Amino acid sequence: MRRLVGRAFALLLVLGGCARPSPPVRPLDGSVDPARPLPEGGEVSGPVAPDGSASGDGAQPTAEPGWLGVELALRPSGEPGVLVRGVVPDSPAQRAGLAPGDVILSLDGERADRPADLVSLVVNRAAGDRVGIVFLRDGNTRLASATLEALPSDEAMMQKRFVDAEAPGLTALTTVQGSIPPTLTALRGKVVIVEFWAEWCLPCRILAPVLSEWSDRYGARGMTVLGVTSDPVITAADAARRNGMSYAVFSDETGATQRAYRAYSLPTLFVIDRRGVVRDVMVGFSAARLRAIETLVERLLAEG
Repeated sequence: MRRLVGRAFALLLVLGGCARPSPPVRPLDGSVDPARPLPEGGEVSGPVAPDGSASGDGAQPTAEPGWLGVELALRPSGEPGVLVRGVVPDSPAQRAGLAPGDVILSLDGERADRPADLVSLVVNRAAGDRVGIVFLRDGNTRLASATLEALPSDEAMMQKRFVDAEAPGLTALTTVQGSIPPTLTALRGKVVIVEFWAEWCLPCRILAPVLSEWSDRYGARGMTVLGVTSDPVITAADAARRNGMSYAVFSDETGATQRAYRAYSLPTLFVIDRRGVVRDVMVGFSAARLRAIETLVERLLAEG
């Protein structure tokens, strides 16, 4: 397997990194989304200076923009503040005590009436800055303080969200190949790898033979590989055949399972233990990470 991964990684270095599809639904939250949307919908491709400008060629390095770790939603017209729809585990927001359902009114005394307002306030501060947050909870005004951090990588973000938590369910999947039922309940007691992939994703094609080898090697010991794609059944079936995918494949045309797993970068790989708990997440393709995941799989299988 190591030789196979090494060859695949060398090819990937030449052809480029993992692809990123446009998600069916993406929260407007610059403190979570690496795209860091600005109030007017623009994007910053480089570091953000304290005044909000992007550094150009020859500019002095600036501090990493701040990250709070909240998902935001608009409130009804005329109601102040921004609704906290979700809080990233192990984030500055969680450590500050923020929770879903809170309404953030201001940050360091500056009002936020739209998600984009709060996004701008956060990213125009630096990682390490301490900020004061005024928010509503159950109709009562509260004050919290948080120390902003640098935006985690996609993989680190996914690990914060999912590792050591129960894996989300598999929803509205259509079988493309294989006889395995598309439910984690039916697979309880097995070590499960869930791979999110697409026909057009080159790193996914490189990963497929590795997962096929794992399926053949570890299947009899209690490991199952599931490939999930948003491609239609006919497209997925043809791609699975061309890529030599020997494991079960499912079509997620509604995107329900992709959204539950937040698998918006491809490939994304989840390792789920026999109890249904996520033990690792890999985003993109990395030979070193694949070796670590295979070691984890062997350990989970040995635990019985």
